[in-house]
Amino acid sequence: MAQFEITEAEFAKREIRPRKSPPAFVAESAVYDAKANGIAVRLTNGVSAIFPLSILPEVAGARAEDLGRIVVEGRGYGLHVPALDVDISVPQLFEDYLGSTALTRACKRLAASQANGHLGGRPKKRPAA
Repeated sequence: MAQFEITEAEFAKREIRPRKSPPAFVAESAVYDAKANGIAVRLTNGVSAIFPLSILPEVAGARAEDLGRIVVEGRGYGLHVPALDVDISVPQLFEDYLGSTALTRACKRLAASQANGHLGGRPKKRPAA
């Protein structure tokens, strides 16, 4: 068996890099807003939204004292209310209550692109007759 050496530069070119994941709803912070009687969530992309407690069945009847501390967990994909032992999914929250389809469309595009890749890439365009 022949041995061969590869330089660092050649190795870096061949190194497998992780694919970019589709855009996601990732929380940067979350707090209870007593004035709006809801949970204010700020995403890492700068988008903010306040969700009224009435649309969140897990915390709908909670007292303000119980909602005083909300912890962002799971790299921003989840919210945890320790006093109530309640977990809330950030992507699900935004998708369900704001009607966003951006994440769904991005996931579908990614799946289609991967399927095309397994078939040899995008189909070749045929010249116009």
